[in-house]
Amino acid sequence: PTAARNSSTGGQPDLTRVAVFRKAPNITIGWAKGWIGPEGGRLDFHGFAIEVPAGAVDKQTMFTIRLPVDPKSSEHVMAEFGPHNVTFLKPVRIELPYGGTSIEGAANPAIVWWSPEGTWVDMGGVITTDGARLQVDVPHFSTYGTTDAQRTTGVAVSGG
Repeated sequence: PTAARNSSTGGQPDLTRVAVFRKAPNITIGWAKGWIGPEGGRLDFHGFAIEVPAGAVDKQTMFTIRLPVDPKSSEHVMAEFGPHNVTFLKPVRIELPYGGTSIEGAANPAIVWWSPEGTWVDMGGVITTDGARLQVDVPHFSTYGTTDAQRTTGVAVSGG
């Protein structure tokens, strides 16, 4: 299935489909960055994370997690992951908060990414063993959020 484009957002993600925190985080600094090389590594920030396996990049690469800081969108479980325009040599794992969000306990929680076509694309996801995060392996970075895919319409399904 495919999703209809959402032209009303002017290229900005449609937040109506994105999970929200039960208690909105108080974020004063909206981004984190770290250099990760061919040996792999991890970047954690406010419950969001990037796990780079060994061999995913062939040189030192700046990885970033940028969270929305404005009051209207900061309550949503979403982040922009970087670097952009990089296809990894191996999939990179991202993690987004699950515990304490509106999709905790949902039948089909999923990580979605905002595509250049203006749709959310369902990437699937697995809940971490501690129940705190939802994780998925991705081939590239963009803006990602979480949703309950079973109750959501307008989410395209990806083979990833």
